[in-house]
Amino acid sequence: MRVGFDATNILGHGGIKTYARELIKALASEYPGDDFIICTTSSISKKEKLLRLFEKNTNIEVCTGLPHARMLGDRFRWLSGLLGALYWRKQERNLDLVHITDPYSAAGYPSRFAVTIHDLFPLTRDELCNSHLNLFYKRKTPLILRRAEAVITPSLYIADEIQKLYPNQVRMINVIPEAADSEFRPLSRNNSILSEYGLDRTRFLLFVGRADIRKNLRRIVEAYDGLDVDTRDGRVHLVLVLSGHNSIEANLIEGEYLHVLRDVSQEGIIQFYSSADALVFPSLDEGFGLPVIEAMQSGCPVITSNTSCLPEIAGDAAIFVDPYSIAEISFAMREIITSPKRREELREEGFRRVKNYSWEKTAQKTMKVYRDTLERSS
Repeated sequence: MRVGFDATNILGHGGIKTYARELIKALASEYPGDDFIICTTSSISKKEKLLRLFEKNTNIEVCTGLPHARMLGDRFRWLSGLLGALYWRKQERNLDLVHITDPYSAAGYPSRFAVTIHDLFPLTRDELCNSHLNLFYKRKTPLILRRAEAVITPSLYIADEIQKLYPNQVRMINVIPEAADSEFRPLSRNNSILSEYGLDRTRFLLFVGRADIRKNLRRIVEAYDGLDVDTRDGRVHLVLVLSGHNSIEANLIEGEYLHVLRDVSQEGIIQFYSSADALVFPSLDEGFGLPVIEAMQSGCPVITSNTSCLPEIAGDAAIFVDPYSIAEISFAMREIITSPKRREELREEGFRRVKNYSWEKTAQKTMKVYRDTLERSS
């Protein structure tokens, strides 16, 4: 089998980008007799980065020439889409199927493809009603669902959202969870790394994610500020490891005990997970919530939301809070800070929970979708 992927937007931070990279690597390792063709723009530097990223997998090819969705600007995005569709028509002569892993960033769609829809928050969040993003999703989503031969979601929550919003347009939806990279594991506290961020002599609570209004950063900070001095004791800091620069939520004021960090290496993030008292992740809306699994796999206790997909993903291995309640988030922080026994319980429960997730399982279930799709079409 020869499967193509749109690789114009899979480098860098972000859950969807991580998903595409890890899925392709896992597919190539699990199915050495199949070929996986990743298509990107004509950028020489991007091609070189992709070749280095996948150099261990001899059954992965890198092709160039696919236009980026914003190559001609938003005004002429339709033209980029047309050029993308033409590109895929040519490539499809030598492909059995194309998997579009980030459909809302794709320049164009092939005539036959499987698609992963990670979230639909622009359609369901009240604060985004009639926004540019909301209108974009309203226009794109029916087209994607109508044309896709197979639909994959990372959680049952997103599958249910699709069926509620588009009950007459959906074929069978395949729920295939994501996973954490094997690099995420418990590490001994490395003060040489932590000292780079002023954290070598302190305990801390941790957030990892985008600077996005969904991530609830303001309430995290307010909940932390609401901790009494005796609980915090001047030694338990709050660390926000952020990616993305496109939200008002990014305008957080770093203080003596609040650290706002960007461009942290993978090694640094793994060390943060391994050293933190807990990951605090009371997101308002998630399609999967990859930091939750990364934290558990690294031995980090988790505080997260009782909404969207997060109870489904975390199971019994987290403290759940109402993400709109600053008091509940603060109470959970206090419980974690003051109870070594509770931290150890959550750590052990997290190790058990994370055994349900692996990229090998994700690749196997995804390959079954490919084969079932081809069997139906033939």
